[in-house]
Amino acid sequence: MRKLKIRNIVICLALVLALAGGLFGYNIILKGQGEITEQAATRGDDVPPEGVTFIEPEMVSLADALSGTADTQAAAKAAFDIVNAKRQEAGLGILTWNSGLEQASAVRAIEASQVFSHTRPDGSAWWTVNSNIMYGENLAKGYASADAAVKAWMDSPTHKANIMDGGFTSGAIVIHVNGNGQWFWAQEFGY
Repeated sequence: MRKLKIRNIVICLALVLALAGGLFGYNIILKGQGEITEQAATRGDDVPPEGVTFIEPEMVSLADALSGTADTQAAAKAAFDIVNAKRQEAGLGILTWNSGLEQASAVRAIEASQVFSHTRPDGSAWWTVNSNIMYGENLAKGYASADAAVKAWMDSPTHKANIMDGGFTSGAIVIHVNGNGQWFWAQEFGY
């Protein structure tokens, strides 16, 4: 009888450890692997004709669907500060936080969780959220710290080019957390 109890206890412990190890591994995989888009996005020949403006009519309701925490807000702010420090080190002016770009970033972070691309889920260009203010975009997913996300962007020539574009004067970064707890970053730039 005593051997049976010990065996049952050992089996229960093994199951608990396996479950805990699986959850631990899940968190490492989920939070440890990050990805950025192959290329950053900038507006070029695809700008609307003079006098034509695209503003997503559902932008406010999409931005309201943003799922985040105090941690993601702090990480977005920290990433913005790191970006500005990198710009200052390079002799560039700092970016000012732009509330319009913040709202556009919120929309793009949500959309990036649906389709991780500079093309929006409906097939339109990324800047059509608000063509008046959006001129550059960096996306990232899976990074759970400001340092990791900015490092990934700085290690990519096109993403770094957006960060170091001396013409950009404003910006915003927003993080959306999907149902699996994965972080989706959207960094928008403007003049």
